[in-house]
Amino acid sequence: MEKFFKAILDSFEVEKFQENISLDKIVSCNDKLTKNVFSLPADEYFDVLKNGRSIAITEIVSRGKKIQTHFTLNGGGFATFKRPLNEYDRAIFDVCNSAQTANFIGITRDSLFRALVGGKNRNTRPTPSQVAAIFESLKRLMTVIEIDFSFTRDKMPKYKDIPDKIISPILPCRILHNVLVNGQRTTIVRFTDESPLLKIARVKKQIITFPVSLRDVTNQNNTLLVIMIKSYVIRRVFEIVAHNMTPTITFDDLFKHCELIDATRKQKQDARKIVISIMENLKSEGIIKSFALTKKGDSYYSVTITF
Repeated sequence: MEKFFKAILDSFEVEKFQENISLDKIVSCNDKLTKNVFSLPADEYFDVLKNGRSIAITEIVSRGKKIQTHFTLNGGGFATFKRPLNEYDRAIFDVCNSAQTANFIGITRDSLFRALVGGKNRNTRPTPSQVAAIFESLKRLMTVIEIDFSFTRDKMPKYKDIPDKIISPILPCRILHNVLVNGQRTTIVRFTDESPLLKIARVKKQIITFPVSLRDVTNQNNTLLVIMIKSYVIRRVFEIVAHNMTPTITFDDLFKHCELIDATRKQKQDARKIVISIMENLKSEGIIKSFALTKKGDSYYSVTITF
């Protein structure tokens, strides 16, 4: 009987779902907690996931106050995944948070992909391999995170809207396959609650936004690597602006976040070319004034940006 009523509820909500709505902007958590969840080294990630080890995140907030948040992960069946959460997962996470922030009750697979790559054409569709990557990422994002915020309670009473302890999937959602929407069968990512990471970042006022269209970079195929590099570089540019940071993105950091540390010289050269294309696009859109590649010795070290 419970399954019957759930089916009725899902059917009713799908009727309200509008496939012709598209995202205009990406909403991204920009706090230290979120950054750490998506950038743990492999050995540390699996130690946290399998052994329940807690990670302590210390950050400085308003007026120099230090707060500390602890988190651990509980993957259940997902603990068998062979890699940590990475920049591709972060890009999917940002799209889903953006859809929920825009009051979507869910997002179709194709709409998610278009927001992921900045596709303006409604006929833009993911290939079978891209579909598989999206669903694998969504399953990984259902990993349960346990967040202990109690260490901060006495120092920051204004964070009263954050519970002392939160246990929730990183992305609370359900994947509904073969759903009839606007006369066509599709797959919907149905949001069941707000991500705890988004909730905490919003209370801390550490959210950045940028137009979805910036992800539409000329002459770039939307491979997983290109998506990761676009996600990382564009977010970093807006992070630099939001926090008045040194306007530099180092290639070492890029290679670390986009899983290119052990890449070949040719692969790293190709990654730098992708970064140049992204920067040219940001320049043409008026987001930056100019950029320059800097060297240390004979090797390219970073991109310096002028706003």
